[in-house]
Amino acid sequence: MCRLASCRQPPRFVPSTGELDECLRLAKLQQCPHCKCCGTLIGHGFLRGYAEHGSERVIRGRRLFCSDRFLQRGCGRTVAVLLDCVLRAFTVRTRTLFEFANAVVAGDSRRAAWQRIASGLSLSSGYRLWQRLLGAQSYLRTQLLSLCVPPPSPAPLPLAQLLDHFVAALSPSSCPFSAFQSRLQRFLLP
Repeated sequence: MCRLASCRQPPRFVPSTGELDECLRLAKLQQCPHCKCCGTLIGHGFLRGYAEHGSERVIRGRRLFCSDRFLQRGCGRTVAVLLDCVLRAFTVRTRTLFEFANAVVAGDSRRAAWQRIASGLSLSSGYRLWQRLLGAQSYLRTQLLSLCVPPPSPAPLPLAQLLDHFVAALSPSSCPFSAFQSRLQRFLLP
């Protein structure tokens, strides 16, 4: 093991592509989350995926490689640093999911809300995201409790109360789901 007290692990989420570039610039000063070696991380390309609307490829993050080549002490594994607006394994962005959840809580059917907010994306993706969001409620509540206590909510639906908690905990941001990933460095949908 090659641990140094001054090394920190790279972030899992960053808010912008400028922060991705900064993460690459500081890669040698960061420690690999797998083997805890400092000074072995190097840039290993971008993570690209399809845009939410259209077929063009967009940047979703950056990959860092813990180099084990040329007598380096690294482990040979990669680390992903993602943009905070990205949902893992989905082309849908966090803002779309947040607007979708708010529309359903406001009274729209899931089908109508998805077709209005995410036009062009398959309806089955909307249903899958909805089920993942419902299944992650206890995880999300536990994570949000580290930021603030839940506000009193007159809403009878548990998801409506959760969305109120998101807004209360991460209020100055334009998308609370993105701010959750960036601030807590955890995936929104585990």
